[in-house]
Amino acid sequence: MIGRGTRTEPKIADRPGFLPVRRLCPAAAVATLSLALLLTGCAKEEPRTGTAVNIFERYAHARAIRPNPDLWVAADNQLGFVRKRMSDPFGGVLATDWYRPKDAPGERLRVTINILGPDLEARNLRIAVIRQVRRGGVWRNRPVSASTVATLHTTIMRAARFRAAAKGT
Repeated sequence: MIGRGTRTEPKIADRPGFLPVRRLCPAAAVATLSLALLLTGCAKEEPRTGTAVNIFERYAHARAIRPNPDLWVAADNQLGFVRKRMSDPFGGVLATDWYRPKDAPGERLRVTINILGPDLEARNLRIAVIRQVRRGGVWRNRPVSASTVATLHTTIMRAARFRAAAKGT
C-alpha cells in the first residue's frame, strides 16, 4: 500500500543545470549586463526628425487614404491642448480624450476629426463633437451647437490654408 506523501517531486533547485541567482558571481552579472548594453547599439536606427510633416514625407508609401498634411497639422495644432485618444496621420483620424472646460466643470467634450482626402478643401474635413453634461452623478449626452463645430471647422481650414500659402503650395 502506498501512503500519502511518500513520493515527492524534486525541488527546482535540485534539478541538474539549475544555478540559483544568489550563487552568480558579480563578474558574470557585469559581463552579461555589458553584453546586453553593447548589443542594444547594434540595431540600425533611422535619424529622428521632429515635425509631423516629416512623417508624411518619410512614410509616403504607407498612406492609405492620403490625408492632406496641411489639414492634419492644422487640426493637430488646434487640438494641441487636449490629450489625444487616437492619432493616425496615415488614416486621417484624430480623436481626443474627454476634455473638461474650466468654465463649465459639469460638462465634457470629445472631438473626432477625419481628413478624407489629399486636397485642401472643406469637404475633406469632417468634425464630430460629443458633449456630455453631468446630472445626478451620471454623464448624459447633450446636443452640440452647430456654431461650435462650424467655428472649429473654419479655424482649422484657415490655419491649413495659411500653412499651405506659407509653403508656397
